[in-house]
Amino acid sequence: MIPRMIIGKALALVLAVVLAFPAATSAEEIGWHECSRYERRVTCVVDGDTFWYQGTKIRLLDIDAPEIEGRCANERRLAQAATVELIRLLNTGLVRIAYDGRDRYDRHLARLWVLEGEVGPVMIAAGLAEPFGRRGLSPWCQ
Repeated sequence: MIPRMIIGKALALVLAVVLAFPAATSAEEIGWHECSRYERRVTCVVDGDTFWYQGTKIRLLDIDAPEIEGRCANERRLAQAATVELIRLLNTGLVRIAYDGRDRYDRHLARLWVLEGEVGPVMIAAGLAEPFGRRGLSPWCQ
């Protein structure tokens, strides 16, 4: 007979391992798309660094994508391209999300992985995002 303490420790270890792994979902189950103006709190993409997933608004960590309502035509054009690229990446297959706190707007912060790798660096390499925290004028309108 196995002592209760050993069973309890084993169960706690299994639970800790399960909780340590990021959430994963299949893109085929979702069919990612751009959020419409009135469509919120569903699973859709807002812009190049923000999306809704099962009612939770999520902001990608470590990147800043151009804004849809940007200050110049170039920023708005790049924002649309960044949104399309994030949708494409999310629809490539298995998606992993690792949550890491909340921002000042109460959005969940997260890192995201798809088949091509971590989404943030992929967006930066494509010229559709900048590393988060850069000071000064928007690089999209210079």
